[in-house]
This record gives sequence, structure tokens and C-alpha cells, in this order.
Amino acid sequence: MSLTDWIILITELIGTIAFSLSGGLTAIERRLDFFGITVLSIFTAVGGGLIRDLILGNTPPVMFRNPLYVAVAFVSSLLLILFSPFFLRTCYSKKKSIVMHGIHIFDAVGLGVFTVTGMNTAFSLGYDSLFLAAFVGVTTGVGGGVLRDVLAGRTPQLLRRDIYAVAAIAGALSLPLFELFLPRAAAMLASASIIVAIRLIALHRRWNLPVLSPEQQKKTR
Repeated sequence: MSLTDWIILITELIGTIAFSLSGGLTAIERRLDFFGITVLSIFTAVGGGLIRDLILGNTPPVMFRNPLYVAVAFVSSLLLILFSPFFLRTCYSKKKSIVMHGIHIFDAVGLGVFTVTGMNTAFSLGYDSLFLAAFVGVTTGVGGGVLRDVLAGRTPQLLRRDIYAVAAIAGALSLPLFELFLPRAAAMLASASIIVAIRLIALHRRWNLPVLSPEQQKKTR
């Protein structure tokens, strides 16, 4: 493997761990049992890649041909289960806030990583359409979170007013610009950083997209 391949692999593993922890913390927040935590962790970690491969016709999906990603997600969920009782007990008064902050941080990292690696997969399979690559990248980035939220019984983050998919789109469109003067691996890291930064800043500053509601429509009449 080349240095670029190693960097991409490590980046994907970081994203897998981040999304796995995001799914596991969501399961804890929803009061699921140990099996529920494991299932939600794995589906969140590999769900986006599964959807990506089905769109690109890359079958069987990578998660079945290379079980490394499922194994990493599984181990991450086990470690979360092992350490969460002590963690939550020692931080009992603030556990709700801590869990939610953890979900947001790990979800932002996973969103950034999988958006750019999804685009890289499309390019590496010979597709040269930026629209296709960006669509696949954003789908890969948000796919795991959508599956997580659906399984957890809540409205997917993608469909809420949060700056979520918009952050992924901004990062996806920045990748070809970074590649004009950076190697592929460095450009991917830069684009992923933009996505993570936009997502976390939006959460911190409480930036949201406009929402139309019946109450607003009545006020304008």
C-alpha cells in the first residue's frame, strides 16, 4: 500500500470509530440494552458505506468483503459498553449534557471523514463526474446518521433544521479545489476538516436553516 492508501485507511478507521461511538451514545441516550447499543453502533458506522457501494454498484459492499470496519465498530461498541457505567456514574449530574456533546462531536467527525472518503471511492472506481462524486460523498456522510436516527426512533438529523447536510455539501465541493494544489490525501483531510468545523461551529453558535411552520404563515397573513 502507498502512503496515500495508508492515510485514507487510517482516516476511514477514525470515521468508523467516531460514528460507532455516536451510534452507541445515541443508544445510551435512548436507554437501549447492550444488544441495542452494539447494533446501533455498527449500523451507524458502516451504514453510509453500504449505501455508497449500492449506489456505485460496488457489490458485494466493502463491509462484507473486508470485515475490518464491522470489527472496529463492534470493538468500539464493546469498549463503550465497558466504560460507560463508570463514566456516567462519575459524571452523573451532567451525564445528559455530556452524552449529547459526545454524540455531536463524534457525529461531526464521522460526517466529515465519510463524506470525503465516499467521494474518493467514486473517483477511484473511475467516475469523473463531480456531481456524482459529491452526491455519493454526502450520502455516505449522512447515511450512517440517518440509519442511526431511524433505528433510534427519532427524526433524522438530515431532515431537521440543523446545519448538517449543508456542511457535508460545502466540504464535498471544496475537495476538487484543494486538489488543485494539494495531494489527494491532504486535500481529503482539509475538506473533512472544513465539514467538521462548519458542523461544530453551527452547533456552538446555534446556526439553523429557516423553518416554515403554520404559525409563521398565519402571522404573515
